[in-house]
Amino acid sequence: MGKAPANESSVHDVASVDELENDDVSVLDVDGEQIAVFELDGEYFAMSNVCPHQGGPLGQGRVENGCVYCPWHGWQFDIETGEHVQGDDAVPTYETFVTDGRVYVRK
Repeated sequence: MGKAPANESSVHDVASVDELENDDVSVLDVDGEQIAVFELDGEYFAMSNVCPHQGGPLGQGRVENGCVYCPWHGWQFDIETGEHVQGDDAVPTYETFVTDGRVYVRK
């Protein structure tokens, strides 16, 4: 029997496609880190759930024009890159993919 590829340990099943319908978000613990997984127009994006400004929960923020807005102070982060729209801060982002109706995050 062969060993699983080393990077397979970093793949996490986070939700079904149905659970993330209609521009929904899911926040979950992945290896001890809170990660927000967003569905936007049929695409999936994952980023840290913690705003670098004061720790606001990004998964509770609104998504508009390709940005996630922190619900505490309105900081805006690009949903694809995690970069702060008006500054040098950024939040970590993670690769997402869909297999057999399940959304996965590679961390």
